[in-house]
Amino acid sequence: MNTFRFECKKLRKKKTTWLAFFITLIGIIGFYLFHLSVAEKVHQKNIARLDYLFQMYASGAEEYALEMKKAEEAGDTEIAEEMHNLMEIYQKASEYVKQEKEYFANEDWTHLIDRHIRSLEPFVEDYDTLGYHIEETQISLFTLRATLEEKQRLQKYDIVPFIQSTTYPNDTFLPTIYDDFSGNALEEWEKMTERYGRFGFYFLYQLIQLFFLPIIVLIGVFLFGNGISSEAGKKKKGLHFYATLPFSKGRLFFAKYASGLLYTLGFTFMMLLTPIVTSLFFKGVGSLKYPVLVYDGSEPNPYGSQYNALDPKNDTFHFIELQDYFLKILFFSIILVIFLYSCYFLLSLFIKNPGINIILLGSMTFVGMKFFPKAYNPFTYMDVHKNITREIATIQFNPAIEYQTGMILMFVISLIITFISYRLFTHRMRLS
Repeated sequence: MNTFRFECKKLRKKKTTWLAFFITLIGIIGFYLFHLSVAEKVHQKNIARLDYLFQMYASGAEEYALEMKKAEEAGDTEIAEEMHNLMEIYQKASEYVKQEKEYFANEDWTHLIDRHIRSLEPFVEDYDTLGYHIEETQISLFTLRATLEEKQRLQKYDIVPFIQSTTYPNDTFLPTIYDDFSGNALEEWEKMTERYGRFGFYFLYQLIQLFFLPIIVLIGVFLFGNGISSEAGKKKKGLHFYATLPFSKGRLFFAKYASGLLYTLGFTFMMLLTPIVTSLFFKGVGSLKYPVLVYDGSEPNPYGSQYNALDPKNDTFHFIELQDYFLKILFFSIILVIFLYSCYFLLSLFIKNPGINIILLGSMTFVGMKFFPKAYNPFTYMDVHKNITREIATIQFNPAIEYQTGMILMFVISLIITFISYRLFTHRMRLS
């Protein structure tokens, strides 16, 4: 235990480690503030767009009122009636937009979500007749169904939604993997479905979708996983000191391994908590009941993989709450830290340069995650968001790719790697 405390103390005394820690911390806070400012700008832009539409419709109503008056004075009843009808249409439109603007300005999401639901229901119920197109590409029925249910859940629990860059009820969609746009349609779709989370929980949820977790863990193992490699160079000051003391290599191994692992875990959790704590000083944390889409997946075609195809009409889905999502993230974070830290620790026994080690581990992670999406490849589970939502399993038509499988697989491999590291250190490495 004294050796463990001594190793922890050495980690705390490294000034470069603390500098990297604060740079990472400030970077996350800065990114949240930037994201928040963009979200507020988009929200104000939506209000300004509605104000412009209100002015346009109100001005149009006035012009048609003047035209109607001129027609009445000229005795042209047919034109007067036509202008009267147009005037009423523009008046109703201006009143509708004015109310919509007030809802946005006051952030009255209850009424806005209700309007969104009522506008979506006809498209879902009569999809074959109505449909919904961007350019010439139709939005999938799966996306319409998922969007509708998401909004119904927002309405049920009175949840504030993400900010999206549109004010039209029919355009606030939840993006899914069932849509395949290209060209201008893709650009329009991405613009319509881009979401901005102003609250701490929402922002963290979006960060995790951007590979935040594996990046933070890799930074953590780079900072705290060099307990042996940093002392095994030409001078070997640290290990030479231990060689003069009366205790085993096994004791030294576990002191160095456990101290670095503990600090990496602490670093990871602090970085995960940073957006939430920061948001308390601005917009708040948001609701943990926010719905997260989970794909139920499609079974592989029995006639061969070439016949695999997603079925937007019949494929099912369900939602979990953000609190359940974060609970899975918490458990996965622990296993991910142990796995990547164990891999890095093993590399450090062979290569004494921390920079080379982190490049190798980062490359292994990227290649394994990107090009080998198999159920028993531990790097398949690096994108924890797509595994919790079963996006990878659905796209690959492989039900075996599951969150639980990834947790067990990475933990077992971590134990094996740690045992190999222990054997190498205690039987092959020299301390002096």
